[in-house]
Amino acid sequence: MHSLVHWLVDNGGVLAILVTAGVAVLLVCCLECSNCSCREKDDIFKHHEV
Repeated sequence: MHSLVHWLVDNGGVLAILVTAGVAVLLVCCLECSNCSCREKDDIFKHHEV
């Protein structure tokens, strides 16, 4: 357990970059899905223009 904590402290920047990149990829995928013109989507994904 001590070695895991030591590794996380030493490589915290790398871990933060990987998490940030993963979140960015998920956001891009969700945005592309919400902009799809498919009519079979749920109401959650539909954008209502005001």
